[in-house]
Parts: sequence; structure tokens; C-alpha cells
Amino acid sequence: MAKKVLPSPHRLLEDFQGHLLRLEREAPPEGEIKLEGELALAARFGVSRGSIREVLTHFQFLGVIERTRHKGSFLRRLAHPKLEAVVSFCFQVSGLGFEELKEARLLLEWSIVPLLARRLTPAGHARLAQNIRAMRLQKGAPEAADALDREFHLALFEISGNRALRLFANILHRLFRREHRQRYLNAAAVLKSAEGHEKLLAALRAQDEPLAREILRAHIEPT
Repeated sequence: MAKKVLPSPHRLLEDFQGHLLRLEREAPPEGEIKLEGELALAARFGVSRGSIREVLTHFQFLGVIERTRHKGSFLRRLAHPKLEAVVSFCFQVSGLGFEELKEARLLLEWSIVPLLARRLTPAGHARLAQNIRAMRLQKGAPEAADALDREFHLALFEISGNRALRLFANILHRLFRREHRQRYLNAAAVLKSAEGHEKLLAALRAQDEPLAREILRAHIEPT
């Protein structure tokens, strides 16, 4: 009798990930997604119960699975902050350079200009204008102004209405480490940044997409 070939740990993880994705696709939008028990999963994948426990622990660490004593394992639909934390950690250890990240940020912000030109409401305009005023007032506190700068750019993605792009924007902003921002933590840089934001807001309100892209390029490339 031929000896049964067990899947490698890497292959088992890939197969199990595919299984979780199928469960998520086939499940109703709301409600719990319960996994089979460990013995049933072991039989499904042709491995030992111990191997399945290791896989469940792996996905539990990622926050994808929630395991409850006496109740079983459940697939979780990840909240955005958890997903951002996991993905940004992977980016941080990937060795990507600062220039690559800056280029990705510029292209990402360029991509939402048409959405912003269509979806910028009076309330959204007022929110961004208030941020600019607050940033100018904080010129003597560059750390606080820098936080407002980040808030302005993330608000653009929120106003765009695209949750996927907003998620990637949050991840990229997590990767802009403090050492890359140090030279901008001064009053002159704060006021220059606020002026760039004001010009961008005016271009968006006028639905001048080429001008908005050029303002973004001039604003982001020197960072």
C-alpha cells in the first residue's frame, strides 16, 4: 500500500486559507461563521488534529479566527484597524524603501481626485477647511500640526467614499515613520503645508482635477 503523502505546512496553510475564503463568500452578510470541529477539519485536510490546531492558532494570531472554549472556532470579519495593523507590520519588515512608499502614496492620492471632485459636499469642505485653520493655529506646536496634516489626508480618503482605498491610505500613513517627518516639524513647514492644503481644497471645489493633481505632486514629492 502506498504511503499517504501529507501536505507540507505551507501547503496546509494555503489550503486552509482557501477554505476560509470560500466560507466567507458563501456565508450571509450578517451572522456568525462557525468552522467545523478540529477532528472534522483534520479529516477534511488529511492531517493530524495537532496540525489543524497549529493552523487554527496561526489564523487566530492574525485575528481571522476567534476560538471560544466549549463553543468552537469562528471566522471573523476583520475590523479595519486590526487589518491595517497586520498589513502595515508586513510592509515594515518587507524592506520597502521610503521613496517607494512616497511614490505609492502620491499615486493613491491622485487616484481619488475624480472621486473627490464629485463627492466633496459642503460638510466635507467645511471639515477640511476647519482642519486647515486648526493646523495654522498649531504652527507653534509642530507635532500637533503634523497630526492634523495626517488627519487632512486621511479625511480625503474618507470623503472619497471608497473604503478599500481608505484602508490602503491608512496603512501607508502608518509607514511614514517619524524620522522621515523630522525636518517638517517647524512653523515654516507647517504654514507651507497648510497653504498646500488650502490650494488643493480650492481646486477640488472648482472640480479642476489637473490642478488638484499638480498641487498634490508639489505637496507630496518634497516630503
